[in-house]
Amino acid sequence: MQKIPLDQASSGMVLAMDVMTPDGKVLASEGTPIDDAMLRRLALAGVAKLVVQGKPVPGADMGYDVLARSKRLDYLFRAHQEDRFMMTLKNMLSKHFMERA
Repeated sequence: MQKIPLDQASSGMVLAMDVMTPDGKVLASEGTPIDDAMLRRLALAGVAKLVVQGKPVPGADMGYDVLARSKRLDYLFRAHQEDRFMMTLKNMLSKHFMERA
């Protein structure tokens, strides 16, 4: 799964998540193949990003920097170094972020 800007989407890609308006109206459903007509409609609707299946665009995961997230976790959990539960939580989050990268 990969979040990409609308202008990097192309025909043949498949949506991995529903595309919705801010008020919750579904514009396109998960599993729908993308075509040029859909891209035009989504652009007219003001959609900026899509989540597509696979990782078809190298380096396009928007705003996702594993190192920055790791540093942020270190900062957020800095006062809990002796708390076993909090360190377990931090490690779980760190693992999650690594798997999503």
